[in-house]
Amino acid sequence: MIRWLVIVGALCFSGWSLATEPSSKEGSLSNSELSNDEQSLTAEALYERMLELAPKAMYQGIFSHQAGNQMQNVEIVHGMNNGDIWERMLHLDGPVREIIRRGEALFCIHPDASVEQLQKQGNAPFGSKAMGSVNQLKKAYDFKVLGAQRVAGRAVIGVQLTPKDETRHFYQVWLDKQTTVPLRTELIARTGHVLERYLFSYFKSDEVFVESSFQPRNQGVELQMAESPDLLKATAADILEWRLNWMPIGFMDQTAKGYAPKLSARRIYSDGLVMFSVYVEGVEQVQDEGTAQSGPTALAVQHKQWHGKTHRITVVGEIPAATAQKIAQSVELR
Repeated sequence: MIRWLVIVGALCFSGWSLATEPSSKEGSLSNSELSNDEQSLTAEALYERMLELAPKAMYQGIFSHQAGNQMQNVEIVHGMNNGDIWERMLHLDGPVREIIRRGEALFCIHPDASVEQLQKQGNAPFGSKAMGSVNQLKKAYDFKVLGAQRVAGRAVIGVQLTPKDETRHFYQVWLDKQTTVPLRTELIARTGHVLERYLFSYFKSDEVFVESSFQPRNQGVELQMAESPDLLKATAADILEWRLNWMPIGFMDQTAKGYAPKLSARRIYSDGLVMFSVYVEGVEQVQDEGTAQSGPTALAVQHKQWHGKTHRITVVGEIPAATAQKIAQSVELR
């Protein structure tokens, strides 16, 4: 998973080695640990089961999120209430930060106890991530079953998504056999370096929805549903007409799904696993051009002249730095 918690904050949140693809030997169990039905399932079928069942699961747990040299621990409670996904995530390290989801409403509770409401659309196995369908992902990835392992004391089945070209990274997900919730996910560079990892250390499946478990842990915080949240509204100064002349196969503009206004200076693209954002803004002078990589996140900055004015183009996302640079180069101002 991309640093989805970081992206949410911006809107308001295993060391395998490989030569050409990640290995799955560490801590693995034999395929005899799988039932006959499980052994007959394809990787695509396992992934589709996750998309169908994991969002409906009720559970609680603690997972670690490792991105580069940074690591944080998060407590999570997930469930369904009258057909809506409810979720609470509490950062256990550093200042108290909390994210609470109630259906399409997403509340970001900051350390000063202030609350910001966003909009969340679509289902997610856990966290703030909406994952793409098999049909979407097969355009850019090959699916492979990795076999059985144990995570947080529970039996899991691994699925690997191998990119068909060099414009993106490897992705591995280990699904809880009972609930299909991902208990371990990893984004892995082609060199074998783990760029990002989500790993449960504690996981408990629940049978009954308990509303009190989804209340803010930050004392004194009350959540009030806004009637018409102002989400990513663009001002007149933000409106720019531009387009991408190139992006990796499989990525789709998320504008129509409510992530950003149609002609905003900021747009988000997803291939169903990872996202990248493109920002276009007018600036007084050229500065800080180039590319950088921090954990799973690549940054590319370039400048272009348009109507006699300098515009900075910024691409940021969980893609290789060379891919981010090529996307930035393809931006055409109109």
